[in-house]
Amino acid sequence: MSQLPETHGDPRQIAKWAERYARSRTLPFLVQWVFIVVLVVVIGALAYVTLLAYKTHRQTLLWICMAAVAAVTVVLTWFSSSRWGGELIWRISQRLYGKEGYAEYSGGERAEAIRRAWWIRLVALGLAVYHLGLALLVGLHYLSVEYLQPWSALYMAPFLMLMVVTQRLGFWAWVWPGLYALHAVAILMGAPHFRGQWFALDVLVPIFGYGLISIIVGHFYSRYALRRLKALARAGIKDDRGDSGVPTE
Repeated sequence: MSQLPETHGDPRQIAKWAERYARSRTLPFLVQWVFIVVLVVVIGALAYVTLLAYKTHRQTLLWICMAAVAAVTVVLTWFSSSRWGGELIWRISQRLYGKEGYAEYSGGERAEAIRRAWWIRLVALGLAVYHLGLALLVGLHYLSVEYLQPWSALYMAPFLMLMVVTQRLGFWAWVWPGLYALHAVAILMGAPHFRGQWFALDVLVPIFGYGLISIIVGHFYSRYALRRLKALARAGIKDDRGDSGVPTE
């Protein structure tokens, strides 16, 4: 039996492209990206002042800054995983999508249970603690600043991969950990990177730059998937009208 062409509104093709569209709606991630970038900039500024306080032996300012960095880090982690943060991002995203409405790929009850598991938040908190520890070890000269980004990639790349799997994201999401890991390999092989007082950008620029690239890739793919989905739906409507004897023009 020959397979019906895609343009004839095959329900299986409609389901396939609907899933691809839902898994590639990246505007919520863009909104979250903006919030997190703002918070990370605040953390970076506080970390820089903390380092200056340490070098100038201002103990009171040092402890204040360290407490502030820890507090903002906790806020960042909470916002990234809390229900309130998720609802705020959802409301903003719905406004951006406008007439497209709401679409989500849940992956079933098991996938939803994994996303809400307590250890996911623990791993996310570990990410923040790990990078805070890296910054302090570099500031205290226990680690070389030259390899800050590869050290970061040891936790960040597997963490991002875990998020892709547990959140059942589309192919676009693999761009982020893939580029971040390749960036680390490039630095280890001698590629130029940020140095001196700009060493923090060695981590921040790849993390958020590659994240933005993957979000943009996902958004453009969602536009393509939506066009395919609409074409299939229109083809199905025309076929139904033709079968019922209604002129389609």
